[in-house]
Amino acid sequence: MPSGPDDQAFIPPAMPSRLPRPRSADWGGKALLVCALALLMTIPGLFVWALIKDRSDRSEGVVREVSQLQGGAQQITGPLLVAPWTVTPTTKEGEVLTGWYLVSPDTGTADVKVKTGTLRRGIFDVPTYKATANLAAGFSKLKPVQGLPTGAVIDWSRAQIVLGFSDLRGAQTDVVATLTTPSGDTRLEFTPASDVRLGRPMTPPDSDGRVQPDGDLGDYGLVSAPAAPLLAATEGGTIRTTLTLSGAQRLSVVPFAKSTTVVINGDWPAPRFDGGFLPTKRDTTADRFSADWAVPFIARGLPDRGSTTTLSLGELGKRDLGVSFVRTNNPYQNVMRALKYAVMFIGLVFLTFFVFEALSGSRLHPAQYVLIGLAQMVFYLLLLSLSEYIGFDAGFAIAAVATVLLIGLYAGAAFKASRYRIQALVVFSTVYGLIYLLMRLEDFALLAGSIAAFIGLTAGMWLTRNIEWYGGRADQTPAAPPVGN
Repeated sequence: MPSGPDDQAFIPPAMPSRLPRPRSADWGGKALLVCALALLMTIPGLFVWALIKDRSDRSEGVVREVSQLQGGAQQITGPLLVAPWTVTPTTKEGEVLTGWYLVSPDTGTADVKVKTGTLRRGIFDVPTYKATANLAAGFSKLKPVQGLPTGAVIDWSRAQIVLGFSDLRGAQTDVVATLTTPSGDTRLEFTPASDVRLGRPMTPPDSDGRVQPDGDLGDYGLVSAPAAPLLAATEGGTIRTTLTLSGAQRLSVVPFAKSTTVVINGDWPAPRFDGGFLPTKRDTTADRFSADWAVPFIARGLPDRGSTTTLSLGELGKRDLGVSFVRTNNPYQNVMRALKYAVMFIGLVFLTFFVFEALSGSRLHPAQYVLIGLAQMVFYLLLLSLSEYIGFDAGFAIAAVATVLLIGLYAGAAFKASRYRIQALVVFSTVYGLIYLLMRLEDFALLAGSIAAFIGLTAGMWLTRNIEWYGGRADQTPAAPPVGN
C-alpha cells in the first residue's frame, strides 16, 4: 500500500557523536591523603616515645639504687698531706677563719685492676665491679707556704695523710700503707677522716656520660693517718698502699700529684674513657681493655699546694681519669633512635601501598592505611618489650619478622593477588633491614637514612610517572552511526 504524503520513514533521534567516560581516579587527592595519614601516625608515635622515656627512667632509677648498694661510681684519691690553719681575729668582734692546707705529692702513680660483673634486679642489669688499686705517692721536703690568707697559722701537729674514694661502703679491706724514708719503713694505719673537709666533691657523670653540675654528695670517703712520720723525714718519703673496693658503672682516679700516671686494666667488653683527660694509650679487645694516662703538672692546671678553697676535691675531680662501664646494648637508646626515623619508614610503607594501588587498579580505604600505620607503631612496642628481656638484636628480629609478615600478608589479601604479597614481603623486609642498619651505623645513620629516603622517593616517582594526578576526563569514544529503518 503506497504511503501518503504524511507518512515518513521512522528516523531514530540523533545520538551524540562522542560519549563521556566515567571520571578517572583522583590520584592527586589520594596521594595528599596518604601523606596526611603518614603525618597523623606521629600521634601514636608520641605515645610510644613517652612509654620509652618512662621505661628508661625506671631503668635508671633501678640502676642508681643498686649502684649505691655497691658503692656507686667510685673516684679514687691518692695520698695527700693536709693540715688545719687558723686566722685569729684582731678584734673581739672579728670572726675566726679556719680551713685546711693541702700539699700534693711530687709524683703519684695508680695501677688499677678491675673485675667487672652484672647485678640483675627484675629485668634490669647493672654493671658492677671490684677494683684493686695500687697507689704510690712521692713527697719531697716541705716547701714555703702559699695560697693562705694573711695571718694564717698552720697547725702541723694535727697534720694528716689522707686518701680514699667516693663511698667507703664499697671498701673490701681496711687501709694500711707503708711510708718509706731514708731512715726506714713505717706502717701507717688509716681510719675514717670524718673531721677533714677538702671542698665539695663533684658529682660524677651519669650512665650516659653526661657530667652534671657540682652537687653535694655528702662526705667524700676519706681515711687518714697521722703525718708525723712523714714530717719527721726532712727529705720526704714515699707512701705505698693498696685499696680494694667495689663500685658500679664508673671508676676514676683524680690527678692527686703534681705529675700523675694512671693505668687501668679490666675485662669489660665496651669501656668508655672519659673525665678530664683521655688516655695517652689504650688497648681494647672483645673481653679486655687497658688504658694509660699521664698528667704533668702544667696540664693539671692547679697549684701543688694551697688552701682547699682553691685546691679542692671538686677541682681535682673535674680533671679525673675515668672509665665508664656502659651497657653494650641499651635497648632504650636503640629503640629511641629507631623511633626518630618512624615517619620516614611509615612514609615508605604507605608509598609502597599507594604504588600497588596505582598498578593494580584496586583501591584501599584510608582506614586500611591507618591500620597499616598502627601495625608499624606496634612494631616499636614489640621491640621495646622484647629488648628488655632478650636483648635488642633478638627482639628486633622477632618484632620485624612478625610485622613484615603481618603487613605483607595483608597486602596480598587487600589487592587479591599473590604477586603483591611477595613484592610486599620483599620491600618491607628491605625497609626493616634498613632500620636495623641505621641502629648499628650510629655515626653514619643520618647519611644512610637520607640516601635510603632518596632512593625510596625516586622509585615511587618513577613507578607513578604515568598516573593522571588531576583525575580529568579520559578520551571520549565516537558513537555508533545512525541506523535507518
